[in-house]
Amino acid sequence: MVNPNFLKAPELASYNVRGNQPALGVDKLCYLTDTFSDNGIWEEINPLESKLPTFIFQLAIVLFVTRLSLLLLKPLRQPHFAAELLAGILVGSIAIASEFARKHIPTLGSVFAASRIMMMETVGNLGLIYHVFLIGLEIDLRALTSVGPKALGIGIAGALFPFFFGASLYTFIAEYPENFRWGCLYWGVALSVTGLPVIAEIFAKLKLLHSEIGRIAMSSALVNDFSSWILLVFSLAITSSSSSTYLSLFSVLFFIIFSIFVIRPALLWMLRKSTREGEDYSEATICAILTMVLACGLITDICGVSSVLGAFVFGLIIPSDLLGHRFVLTVQGFVSDLLLPLYYASLGMRTHLGGINREDMLMMVLISLLSFIPKIVCTLAMSYFYRMSLHEGFTLGILMNTKGLLAVMAMSLGRDHTVMNEDGFAIMLFTIFFMTIVTSPIVNFLYRRTKKFLPSQHRVLQNLKPDSELRILTSIHEVQTAAGITALLEISHASRRSPICVFALQLMQLKKHTTALLIVHGASGTSSESYSRADGQIDQLVTTFNNLEHQNPMISVQLLTAISPYSTMHEDICCLAEEKQVTLIILPFHKRQTIHNNMEEMNPAYKEVNNNTLENAPCAVGILVDRGFGTLLTSKIDDDKTRSCRIAMIFIGGRDDREALSYALRMARHPKVSLIVLRFILDETSAQNGDADLSLTMEGEHEGEAEKKADDIFVNEFRQKVQNDDSVVYTEEMSSNGAETVKTIRSLGQDFDLYVVGRGLGFFSPLKGGLDEWNDCPELGSIGDLLLTSDFSSTASILVVQHHAELNPGSST
Repeated sequence: MVNPNFLKAPELASYNVRGNQPALGVDKLCYLTDTFSDNGIWEEINPLESKLPTFIFQLAIVLFVTRLSLLLLKPLRQPHFAAELLAGILVGSIAIASEFARKHIPTLGSVFAASRIMMMETVGNLGLIYHVFLIGLEIDLRALTSVGPKALGIGIAGALFPFFFGASLYTFIAEYPENFRWGCLYWGVALSVTGLPVIAEIFAKLKLLHSEIGRIAMSSALVNDFSSWILLVFSLAITSSSSSTYLSLFSVLFFIIFSIFVIRPALLWMLRKSTREGEDYSEATICAILTMVLACGLITDICGVSSVLGAFVFGLIIPSDLLGHRFVLTVQGFVSDLLLPLYYASLGMRTHLGGINREDMLMMVLISLLSFIPKIVCTLAMSYFYRMSLHEGFTLGILMNTKGLLAVMAMSLGRDHTVMNEDGFAIMLFTIFFMTIVTSPIVNFLYRRTKKFLPSQHRVLQNLKPDSELRILTSIHEVQTAAGITALLEISHASRRSPICVFALQLMQLKKHTTALLIVHGASGTSSESYSRADGQIDQLVTTFNNLEHQNPMISVQLLTAISPYSTMHEDICCLAEEKQVTLIILPFHKRQTIHNNMEEMNPAYKEVNNNTLENAPCAVGILVDRGFGTLLTSKIDDDKTRSCRIAMIFIGGRDDREALSYALRMARHPKVSLIVLRFILDETSAQNGDADLSLTMEGEHEGEAEKKADDIFVNEFRQKVQNDDSVVYTEEMSSNGAETVKTIRSLGQDFDLYVVGRGLGFFSPLKGGLDEWNDCPELGSIGDLLLTSDFSSTASILVVQHHAELNPGSST
């Protein structure tokens, strides 16, 4: 039957202005309020006696402890969930359970007094509702249809078996009163949960997201996540009211069907009608969406289950690419960074660790260790059934034990429904934290790198056979850099005999938000649709490379996405280059040209990524300084004139210059490209007049002779190949020092579209004497940095080529 007291006005206590009970016969009454004067410390008023100043104090303390925990756990590569949960436990334990805080920091004790945390809990739960909505919004339900039987079996078994194990463990560890017997359901749900965003974050930091073990783990975690939600709904329906369990389940099922077939079409119609294509949503539209989140949460709360289920379902029914990346980041930055830490702090308020003795701690550790068993056992069994290795099965078992927000939320709901006491809540909360923090070190130990990327002498342009496919990896931070890279690929002369395979790698910074992390799972199949919503401008990137393929059928492009911190982003580039057997990596320069022909820095982290890639790359690397190359080249190639793109290659000597000359020769075969090769030869007679130049000549004499011999052989082969090619002009100039080299380069003229130079790493020559001392950009080498300087009037683009990384990297910068 329907509750007869539903929405009935409750009887409220009445107070007079001073907060006292009214006397008999008094008609004028008002409610008790907490006022606060703006005069602050200038009046005898304690601001901590009012709700709003107290809440601001609480928010400031919680955010400070949360940021401090994130900072401390960052070197250990721990997920954000672990740091936020630790911060909540610390705040709650210090403020509520610590006798030291109450005696020595009375202000802290009064701010977090039990009677003053109601507002903090309310705002924290509001943040939880919106956070769960965003999680549902970011999950693509179509990914469930592509899950294989292996991941499906591991995911379902990893949810059911731990659920029954956790319920049994709750029953046998202690004797609980009759009203706490249903707490076993929430223990079971907490142990069945696998944190999908947390696993994605761990894999992204360990560079295993696109590996085979990563794809299986992500698919299994996705199935496990939905199975755990179903178990949580059943648990909520049972514990809400034993007599209306079936009514709660049927009402929730009706709400889900109603959301899919009524709310979803109506929402899509509203969004398409109120917003034009390509425009952002209006403030009224965003406000309506956020209001509907709370409305759906209210409906499921009325149905007898938690309001977070309604928010989660509402997020699921909205197409993940409909609202756009900007909307998600805007809302999630406010919700996850500001409001959600209050929810973890409210959990910490309920965790009274101050009264836990040594035996209780031993019990927590024992239960934490036992909690690992069910998922490891069932995962090993399913791995054996699907003929996976023992190593992979054990690793999957460890990963499936990673917990997330859903596990903590299940324990909080069990406490709210008064089916779990303080000890059971504290023990399982500690277990969730312990199981999460040990996952990353164990997986890192099982999959630690045993060797660095070693250079391959066969994967360089010099050794590429004329009838071999050229594999190029390009990394893109911003869409604006794609035009120059695609223009360079266009003139790289892809032919039927020697086609070009391009791997376009979009680099995205790993952040706390789960948006990009969940999209990675969809992008594991390298489909551009899967991650096109990861960036508002990614459609332009897809269009650019699609046009490149359309204009030149001999060029094939595969779009990929790598999400990681800037400090380890080079590992993604080198890993992909090693996996795809890439011959050349093309990196965009960390500066871009302004409208005044100046170079401005885009992001200092891009320079760090380039330097780390140069130090560890297993193949040749080219850095492209784009100064309008993509825009100018497009108009020149479309011109009817032949040889409209002019390239100058400056050859000093060394393996980097030989690699650069190899690439320049390939570009010279393009019907629209003309190449001028300027080789500098040391005038030994003049060089001997200067002691400094002589010392450079004498240094490493044997190695220098070997390099000079290799240069002569390579250049002679080059001249034989182009002797009948009118598009290639080869000239030699004598020089004795760096000043003469600069003077000769200036005399070349300015009518060039691209300069191709070698980086010259480890190659010392009097021809560059003095240039290295004024090198502002070591990654470009002395000649490349010279061409970039403001006193060099040319505005042509520059391509700096490096042969490959040294066996012992570290000297490049």
